Amino acid sequence: MKAIVYGTPRCSWCDRVTEMLGENEIEVEKIDVSESKENLKSMKKVAGKTTTTVPQVIIDGNFVGGYTEVERFINRL
Repeated sequence: MKAIVYGTPRCSWCDRVTEMLGENEIEVEKIDVSESKENLKSMKKVAGKTTTTVPQVIIDGNFVGGYTEVERFINRL
């Protein structure tokens, strides 16, 4: 499995979700939304235009959501 985590460098929930994904052998690609407007636009395209919080996570091409939704997803594996 492969995940994309949209987040920022100083986001503790982003770090936690990345760690949780790694512990479950899910490959993680991190995208810093504070780095460029294009990264933020990409996140909003996937998560919804009104989304303003991070992390936002996509697993195997499917939008899952934030930390709580990823935790629920992993618990169902």
